[in-house]
Parts: sequence; C-alpha cells; structure tokens
Amino acid sequence: MKRIQEFWYCVASQEELPLYKGHEISSSVCDNLLAFIEHYKEEVSKGKNLKTFLSEALIKKPSIINHLRLLLGISDKRLYLDLTFIFNRATTDNGERLLNESRENLVKHDTKFFINQLTNSDKKEHFSRLITDYFINRGIEDIIHIFSRMDKNQITSIFNNLIAPKEIQQKQAKYRGHGAEMAFAKIFHDCGVTIVPENKHINPMAGYDPNVDLTNMTIVPRNAANRNIHSFDLVVKDNEGNIRVLVQSLIHSSDPGQYGVNKSDETLEIKKLINNYNSRNSQKPVYLLGSVDGVGFCENPNGTIVKMIDVFDDFFQINTLFKIPIFLQKIGLIDNVKGIKFDTDFFDEHVIEYFEKTYLKPANIQNLTNSNCNFTNYIKAGKGTVIFK
Repeated sequence: MKRIQEFWYCVASQEELPLYKGHEISSSVCDNLLAFIEHYKEEVSKGKNLKTFLSEALIKKPSIINHLRLLLGISDKRLYLDLTFIFNRATTDNGERLLNESRENLVKHDTKFFINQLTNSDKKEHFSRLITDYFINRGIEDIIHIFSRMDKNQITSIFNNLIAPKEIQQKQAKYRGHGAEMAFAKIFHDCGVTIVPENKHINPMAGYDPNVDLTNMTIVPRNAANRNIHSFDLVVKDNEGNIRVLVQSLIHSSDPGQYGVNKSDETLEIKKLINNYNSRNSQKPVYLLGSVDGVGFCENPNGTIVKMIDVFDDFFQINTLFKIPIFLQKIGLIDNVKGIKFDTDFFDEHVIEYFEKTYLKPANIQNLTNSNCNFTNYIKAGKGTVIFK
C-alpha cells in the first residue's frame, strides 16, 4: 500500500472531523431575537416606521446589529467588510468624513468597532442611519414583517432549524480544522512530550501558531518577508528544549482551492529547509509531520495531497491518531508504547498487516488487536487504542 492509498482508505468524512465548539451560538441569542421582534411590534403599533425604529434601536442597544445580521443570513465577516467600505466613503451633511481616514486608505474595521461607534461616537446618529439603510437595502423590512406575524414557537423553530445552522455552517470549515488540531494536540500531550502552544490540547485558538526560523530551529516573531520563517500548527520539543517535530495541519472537508495548492507548495519548500538544517545537525534532526485529512482533497489531488504526502516524514489523520505515539517512539522521544489495538470494524485485516509492517515493527511496537489482556494504561487515538507499558 502506498501512502496516498493509506490516506484515502483512512480519510475522514466531514462529520467525522471534530468540530471545535468554542464558539457555539448561545441560546440567549434566540431569546434576544424574540425580544427584538416583540419590541418592534409594540413600536409599530404606535405608528413608528421601520427606518426610525431601527435607527433608534441601534443607538439604544447597538448589539442588535448582530440580530439583524442573523435575520438576513449575513456572516459577521461579510457585515464588517460591507460596513468598512460604506463608512470609508461616508460623509456628514456638511461634507465632514465620518471616519478619520482617507478614501485612498481602506482600513478594515470589525463589528465591535461599529458597535462601539454606535455607543460612544459623537456622530452615532450618522452611524445609525447608515447602518439602518444598509439593512433596509438588504431586505430586512420584508423579513421583520414576516417574523412579526409569527408566534414565539414558530420563530424559535425557524431560528433553531434555519438561522443557527447557517451561522454555524459559515464557521464550520475553520472550526473543524481547529477541532482536528485540538484532537492531535491532546495525543501529543498525553504522550508526555513538550508542545508549543502548550495549551493547544485544551483550546486550539488560545494562541498564535508558532513561527520557526528553519535555519536554526528557533521560535521567532512572524516575518512574512523572510522565506526561512514558516508557521506551524504545533511544535514538539525534546527534554533539552530542542525543536524535534514540526506539525503542519491541512484539513479540507471541501474544495481546498488555490489555498490548498499554495500550502502544498509551501510544504515542499519547508521540507527542503528542514533537510538543509538536518544536514548540519544530524545528531538532533527535525521531522515534519503532516496532519492531513478531508474528502475535499479529491477535488484536486494531484495539485495538493499527492504532491506532498511523500514529502512528510510521516502523516496522520483523525482516524489514525495512534500513529503519533508510534512516530514519537520511532524517533526516540518516548519509549513506553507497548502496542496498538486496531478497530476491526474500521480496518480490514490486510490494512492492519500493512500498519504492523510499515509502522509498528520499526518502532518496536506490538499489534495487540487480538489480545485478551485487560490493559489499564491506554488512550484512545482515532480508530485505535494505544497501550502503554
């Protein structure tokens, strides 16, 4: 079996890729939306039109900008990029620019910035009117009118089945990647090696990916102009503090597009730099591990996964996380792995034999799939169980 065949055999579906849930939609969001609709119905009954209602509501409670966004199915990024463009060109009635920046210099502002302007700016009325116009031009009037004729149960059902899933879906590609990072970081941590970032197994978004100067294998500040410096999703050090393993994670549950092609090319460049370093430091070589997974790679396999799969010193997937301790033992960072029990519902017999010959035996690890012993020191790692001595 070739590496690429192993990859496709073990590839994870989108549902199998773990979804990091650090940013789930809170149930309070629906409650706030219901309260907003009720308030609108009350104000309309008093003769207030939608434009006036929204302008006043945005100043009174600026956070409703997110409620309106959800009703229209607009992502947070789409919202703040649209508003960034609008306000870069906006002026008051006397020609004064709303933002202290020129049209020749478009500066990104996130949603929190606009909420802050609605709260604290002495031009908050201008901000409110422009944001109101933005939502009205996007069709918010028809949507609010429809929702205002529904009862709370109907609105809640629509929120739970249509609005919330769409909001989550817009983030899933990113969060599935982070979920995979957290899963493999936990295996490294459970093996007892030193990892950077040190808390990635708890919160994969807690810190920046470490940037490594591949000429001397040191963690350095980001410098995009220096082609010897590259970022990695995880760095593993030995007991003396030397960098020994660099992990590059590429998870694509959908079409990787040009980004995937570029990252594949970067992998080739990274490996050349690592090889150059290792030629001068053969006593403490550095290894490149790939965390590669997802059916999206089949969109352009030759331009992505096929091109880099053999460049990695080794690779692992969500279903083969047990390969991590195998590799760590093979290179001498740990020495306490006794064996692996394979999930026979997932792996065919010939594939288990392939893993035993290719990975277990070179690391002096046993195939304990058919063992009846009651092991107590173990961890689950993908579709296998790692038995420690």
